[in-house]
Amino acid sequence: MDTRISPPALRTANYCRCGLIFLDGTGRVSGLTPGFFASAGLNLELEAPLPEELRNLEPGQWRFWGEGWFVQAEGREEVEVLLIRPVRSADRILGPYGDCPVNEEMVRLVLDNPYEGLTAVDPEGRVTFLSPTNEAWFGLERGGATGLLLSDLSPASRLPEVARTGVPDRAQLMDLAGQTKVTVNLPVRHDKEVIGAVGRILFQSPEQVQELADRVRTMERQVERYETLLAEMRGRRWSFGDILTTDPQMLRVIDQARRVADSAATVLLLGESGTGKELFAQALHEASRRKKGPFVAVNCAAIPRDLLESELFGYEEGAFSGARRKGKPGKFELATGGTLFLDEVGELPQDSQAKLLRVLEERSVERLGGTSPLSVDFRLVVATNRDLAARVAKGEFRSDLYYRVHEIPLELPPLRARPGDIPLLARHFLAEVCQRESLPSRRLSREALDALARYAWPGNVRELRSLMRQMAWQVQGTTIDSHHLPPTLDRGRTKAVSGTLEEELARAERSAVESALEAAGGNRAQAARRLGIHRTALYKKMARLGVR
Repeated sequence: MDTRISPPALRTANYCRCGLIFLDGTGRVSGLTPGFFASAGLNLELEAPLPEELRNLEPGQWRFWGEGWFVQAEGREEVEVLLIRPVRSADRILGPYGDCPVNEEMVRLVLDNPYEGLTAVDPEGRVTFLSPTNEAWFGLERGGATGLLLSDLSPASRLPEVARTGVPDRAQLMDLAGQTKVTVNLPVRHDKEVIGAVGRILFQSPEQVQELADRVRTMERQVERYETLLAEMRGRRWSFGDILTTDPQMLRVIDQARRVADSAATVLLLGESGTGKELFAQALHEASRRKKGPFVAVNCAAIPRDLLESELFGYEEGAFSGARRKGKPGKFELATGGTLFLDEVGELPQDSQAKLLRVLEERSVERLGGTSPLSVDFRLVVATNRDLAARVAKGEFRSDLYYRVHEIPLELPPLRARPGDIPLLARHFLAEVCQRESLPSRRLSREALDALARYAWPGNVRELRSLMRQMAWQVQGTTIDSHHLPPTLDRGRTKAVSGTLEEELARAERSAVESALEAAGGNRAQAARRLGIHRTALYKKMARLGVR
């Protein structure tokens, strides 16, 4: 048997953290380190052939063997000895010993990366490693920092303190040769004992931190915007096909709206309250190339004045007392890529009118408490039941904003001007509420339909819908007759016009408000729901019309 290894070599190997397998000329085991193999639980016998997985190794080759063993073959012309040891985590990443040129380059990049700037110290605060980039900053030769106290090189560094206490330092501003860096310092432990600390650069400058924070805030804004849009888009959107009418005048308005739906120009929807201006706004959006984007509606009269700008422009965290954490996107932001509908635009305060005009001209907004503008891209549709030209003449509405939003005016006729649509709409609303609320089917008698046709409908389509819901719940039988209708309908019959259009509208609006309050027993919240408006809007109308 040719062992080719002297006994002293075997005895020396017994004290190593690895095992040696010696081979004879036939590839059989001629010797091994018994102490290692006994402790490792590996069963190899003298004069036995090698396990099959190890027989084909050539000198200089290596292989992972079994459950976590690393085997390296060595020899001159043929394999004479095998080194065996447990696999290390570095073996999986870099290969054995890191002797591959690619692996060496990987290690060099990690240790000499100027964006990392690695520094290591022992528990006494002496440098055990300083990356070449850091050495250059301090004007040292390669390896010249080893053994020096880091406090002498950088007195402000907390790395020695971390090595002493074992408490990590998550982020620190550190001066390196006159340059401010953001660093992190972490303790290094072995068997639960702190044996040093390593520090590395997180950011090359505080400005990089600010830039990252700005990017994170931008992403948070986008997430908030998408979450808000998802909630708003869950409701159904209406199209021109959903507008029920046989009236020639109304059909002409629909035809005009279809032609301008894809225009980028601002559409001004004119008409009394309840004529369906928001339905038209949604239909314009659905018929445009922006239909896959959001449709964001804002009732300018329903939002308290002190909250209006925060709703439109949004706000940053801490912009005012009670501001939501992380801020909130405004309606201008939310409408980007889609359509923004501003209802009751005539109720905007003068200062908000100026800011709206600026947004329309510059296509950018700045959140309350913000410092940087945000680009916005939306198509604007506005609506009002007021005479904007008259308000401009009185100085209550900015003329420059009026001409900016008056690009494509569309006037919706009131319900009393299209009496042929009243039976059509009444039957539709009655069937709709019965189906939606699981009520027995109801029908309107001829006398009831005649009574509805004689009524002036100051609340227009909204008032008719509200009445049909009321009838569906109140009438016990299957037929709604004229005596089931509220007495206010008889008092509100159409009569000859005795004043200006604005006076007639005010009288009709006052009548509708009084009727709703009477039907609700004076409950203003319930009256507002009957009229289909916000309670705040009802308060404003009552104050303007002198209703108590």
